[in-house]
Amino acid sequence: MMNGQLQNLIDHTREKLGLNDYYLKRHHFFREITNFNETEYILNMEWFPNDSAQSDEDYNPPGSAVIDINFHTKALKRIIFVDDVSYADSSLYPTSEKENAIEWIEEVTGLTFGRQFLIVHEADDMLSFGAAVDNIPVAPTGTIEIGFNDEGQLTLFTIDGDFPDEDQIQWEPFGLTSEKYEPLANKQCKLIEVPDKDQEKWLPIYGIEEIFLVNDGERTIPFEKDLSSFIQKDRILKWDKPIEGEFTQQDIDLSIEVTLDQALKNEQHPDTIPITDTEVETCEKEVLRFLQLEFPDESGEWKLTGLYLENGYIFAELKPTKFTNRAFDRKIKLMIDRENYHAVNYVDNDMLLDMFKHFKDADEPAVSQEEAFKKLLEYVEVEPVYVYDHEQKNYIMCGKLDCPYGVNAITGDIVLLSGL
Repeated sequence: MMNGQLQNLIDHTREKLGLNDYYLKRHHFFREITNFNETEYILNMEWFPNDSAQSDEDYNPPGSAVIDINFHTKALKRIIFVDDVSYADSSLYPTSEKENAIEWIEEVTGLTFGRQFLIVHEADDMLSFGAAVDNIPVAPTGTIEIGFNDEGQLTLFTIDGDFPDEDQIQWEPFGLTSEKYEPLANKQCKLIEVPDKDQEKWLPIYGIEEIFLVNDGERTIPFEKDLSSFIQKDRILKWDKPIEGEFTQQDIDLSIEVTLDQALKNEQHPDTIPITDTEVETCEKEVLRFLQLEFPDESGEWKLTGLYLENGYIFAELKPTKFTNRAFDRKIKLMIDRENYHAVNYVDNDMLLDMFKHFKDADEPAVSQEEAFKKLLEYVEVEPVYVYDHEQKNYIMCGKLDCPYGVNAITGDIVLLSGL
């Protein structure tokens, strides 16, 4: 007999999304973490049209509806009608007209257009939106997509990420003048080597690395996805002699699927529980043991650069101590079981780098960093963005420092980075 809470949610979905001509073929539960380190349980449902042939295959026939809903809040996360075919009650859905689509999104999500989300891209059959507060983008961003078939029926809706409301924002006017951001832009102007496939050699390019600069100009926030569990390290790993034995790779389970029982209990995701100092110490010893077994002759050639959590495992990030400016560098991700702190598996990107092994080394730059920066300064863009600050637990005003161009360090030519 089906659980009552689950049955209610299935009935609610059928009624709310007009699925009277459908039957529920199968369902699964998934567990995710929000940017605020909170746990969400998602009910994933696959609805088949009533007249579709009975089939136990993984194949979903045209017109099937794949729907994700937050198990506890009933918030709609995703609708996909397979092959752009829908048999749902069209009176419950918007037309492909922009204003109508936006109104429907507001109704379904509880968000307000202009205040919490903006259009970032529009095509005849698709609209894409990004999270914003009073027309200023936020980071990490939230995204919404809505798509229609040739008959103007909705066949796609997705919402991901966060859409803050006004009480999560620290209001202040954008105040980053060129005097404040130019010194930082100069620091961010770095030499990087990119592979030139035509010449089969590495090409040195100066580019300005993207970063968020806090409004007072005193502090920066890294641009990459901020893993709240990430602990930065910079520890070179050395040993006197290898140890006996060999490292055995074990199967690991990185699936985010969970049981109904876990969803009903609303268990906290294991990755929301921070890595402790004791765990850091234990993992450092285990990383050393792994290197002694797997890379016995490479003492002092590796450093531990960080630890973070993923699906119940502690991941250790290892990089070579020998620094290069290359866009692709060697990296090992070591997975450590959080129950017994034993390394169980690892991923080494050495195979990916093999394709560049025969490339010739880059020539010495003929252009200095100062010259390159002067050329790039007029292309530097600083846009206001509200960035989530884990220390203050709210969004603060920043400038997103970015530059779409670079300088060829051999010729001095300005180059479009996206074209490399």
